[in-house]
Amino acid sequence: SHSVVLHKYREVARLVQRLPAKQLASSWKELRRSFRQPLSEGESVDARLKAADDRLSFLRMVTPKEAAGPTTNSSRGGKWVYKDGERLENQGGTLRDANGRVVSNWDGKNLDPESV
Repeated sequence: SHSVVLHKYREVARLVQRLPAKQLASSWKELRRSFRQPLSEGESVDARLKAADDRLSFLRMVTPKEAAGPTTNSSRGGKWVYKDGERLENQGGTLRDANGRVVSNWDGKNLDPESV
């Protein structure tokens, strides 16, 4: 139960961190208050977690996405094209050779999973 509450707190805190500066202070206060406030008579941990889930859903809608810095295919995964054993770098868009033809790894054959 303790780990569930801690996980939920951290999940909401990650979203609160990304809020605009004008909402940040009040959102932190609300987060801390809602998790630190003792349970009232008849209130259960499950009810408190349900309220945290509701807040989490709302924050997911209104919180700006994390800013993606400049990345390359190699740092964020993605697709790579190799030709003659050399990795060709894609500068965005479709990779093309000097004649304007699309460069691809696919040679038109199907790969049999049994042969891997």
